[in-house]
Amino acid sequence: MLVVIASSGLVALIIAIVIYKKYPLHLIIKSKIGLQEMIDGIDDPLAVISGNYIIKRANKSYASIVKEDFHEIIGKKCYMVLRQRTSPCTDCLLNQSLSTKESQITEFSHHPSKEGVVSITFSPFTLSLEHDEPSIIEHIRDITLLEKLKDDLQKKNRSLAKTMKNLKVAQGNIKDELRLARLIQQGILPKNAPEMDGLSISVSYHPVTDVGGDIYDFIKFSHNRMGIFIGDASGHGLAAAFVGTISKMSLYNHSKEEMPVDQLLTNINNDLINNIHTGHYITCFWGIIDIEERTFTFSRAGHPIPVLIKKDGTVIELRSNGTFIGLIPETTFEKSTIHFENGDRIFLFTDGIYEVIDTKDPHNEMLGYERFVSILQNHNNHSFVKAFTSISNQLSRLSYDDDYTFIAIEMN
Repeated sequence: MLVVIASSGLVALIIAIVIYKKYPLHLIIKSKIGLQEMIDGIDDPLAVISGNYIIKRANKSYASIVKEDFHEIIGKKCYMVLRQRTSPCTDCLLNQSLSTKESQITEFSHHPSKEGVVSITFSPFTLSLEHDEPSIIEHIRDITLLEKLKDDLQKKNRSLAKTMKNLKVAQGNIKDELRLARLIQQGILPKNAPEMDGLSISVSYHPVTDVGGDIYDFIKFSHNRMGIFIGDASGHGLAAAFVGTISKMSLYNHSKEEMPVDQLLTNINNDLINNIHTGHYITCFWGIIDIEERTFTFSRAGHPIPVLIKKDGTVIELRSNGTFIGLIPETTFEKSTIHFENGDRIFLFTDGIYEVIDTKDPHNEMLGYERFVSILQNHNNHSFVKAFTSISNQLSRLSYDDDYTFIAIEMN
């Protein structure tokens, strides 16, 4: 009897040892605990779900998103827990994931709370310690904020596109207005250099934008007397063009009858001070040539000093004192007179013509007033037409950022 019992106990022990070796209980327990710890360590909701939609494992985040106790959801159908449905969700890809053995993603799905959006990833998973039952890991990501940001970005992009469209329309309107302003400005400038016995006159007008602040004019008082005006309004673009246009209108108004050159500048100065209150001003030079008397009488208002280059190459600066026009009330301007001879040349210009970087200079320095006057002097032995053309070609290689006007006059 004792032998039989001992034999039965030995068989049971042997069977237990065999089972333990194949399915060690401590490993089973340890693996289940390890799996649970692993999925609990992930912030996003995770659940291990069998092929028949039974929740086998779930982390704390999953229990939180469905607002149920952790122990109450294990063993239940996932669609009942997640959506309170009686059948699988219409966007569920569990079966596809199991059949293809590849991860499947539902990009957009309603949040279990019915507020917001989630994405759900279904990944095939086999827990070997549970009889190789095929399962999936359901990974839920709350993308509500991401979709809101995406939606906000799309709205902003649409708003930006609308703004850009309106901006293009506005730019088109501005271009049209600038073209009209240019036509108006060109209309108040001489179309051609005037013809006058005893004088050869050439003009080069070079605005860098549609409209500029440079103005010039020639006004005949008699067959032998002619006034020459050149000016440069401060700033660029429409503001400078506006100041230049007002100055031109003032010049036209006060030159209907000849008056002393310094008085004309005083009158223009008063007009600008009374009508422009933005701090803009204009530099200018006004002179009257008398061919019979062979004189040139002039006044200067802060403008670059014109030069008279004698036939022998001597340079005479046409200096006279006077500040900018449009800044100081009741300012005075000095009047000066020079005499000229046949072959003498007078050059008037705005500062934009020499305030430019000479790219061919080894030191990349600005051309400057003195070097520019040297260019004029170096062409003195050429004929008037050839000299003006050559000087203009030499200047054309420079890259200008400012308007410039260049007037050349030869007495003959």
